[in-house]
Amino acid sequence: MSTLERAPAAISVHGLGVHLPDPQRWTRPQRQILRDVSFEVPRGQVTALVGTNGAGKTTLLRTLSGAYAPSIGEIEVEGVPLGGPEDALPAGVGIVPDAPFQPPHWSADDLVLAQRRVESGHDARLVGTLLRRAGIAPSAPLHRLSAGQRTRLLLAVALGIRPSLLMLDEPFAHLDPLARTEVLEELREHLAGGEDHTILLSTHDLGKIDRFVDHIVLLHDGRVVLEASALDLIEDHLMATAEAAAPHTAELRGARRSGDRLEGLLRAEDAVGLPGLVDLRRPTLQEVLTFTLREVSR
Repeated sequence: MSTLERAPAAISVHGLGVHLPDPQRWTRPQRQILRDVSFEVPRGQVTALVGTNGAGKTTLLRTLSGAYAPSIGEIEVEGVPLGGPEDALPAGVGIVPDAPFQPPHWSADDLVLAQRRVESGHDARLVGTLLRRAGIAPSAPLHRLSAGQRTRLLLAVALGIRPSLLMLDEPFAHLDPLARTEVLEELREHLAGGEDHTILLSTHDLGKIDRFVDHIVLLHDGRVVLEASALDLIEDHLMATAEAAAPHTAELRGARRSGDRLEGLLRAEDAVGLPGLVDLRRPTLQEVLTFTLREVSR
């Protein structure tokens, strides 16, 4: 492949809309959860789907896995169009949902047997290694495991197919700091196993994994409000502190006031010659996303 060619995306989404019934009142009109969602997941990278609770992250991941049918728009996963539950995901796609959908009496052994029916290359030895690392007996039923252990179990089974694409819904939400470190190491080992290995994970807090992520899709109120590489987001912005009475403070995105000063996000190119600035510094990735969300929520 020439340097001018771009590898096809692992996931492509264009104009996606999803309507779902109200879980409280099925007789009510369907609610629109996702609106005109478009983005791509670059192959061979880690993409974080970020947003507050209720932003639509889980609905989006369930739609990408084929559990929900798009109301409108187009989805391609590993080059295969998906239109809903009747369309099977291509081989080599691993899913770690927010909660197990398998029967609560199932064990790791049951999950591996079920996975083998659809993925002939399942590596049971790798699953066993990961379960031992997590301290989970292969015969332990799901209902006897903690939420964090269930995440480790589902991840181990998904990694057992050595997926080219791995999709995870809030994988760190129930993990303690040690388990989070171990899971990150397992995911890094997986990425190192193939240059085309791709991860899409959802999270509402990037603070602990910002250095692990390559690409960002920021979701708010069912819409994509920002998509870019993590490095570009940091390099293209500055955190600026300005006198509250200074002109042009409207250019500070998501600004918050502290005494007679404002702190907010600023495009690096807009900082040149801006009067009233007191301090400039490079933001963290978490700050870029937090202040962007503050801005779009107003």
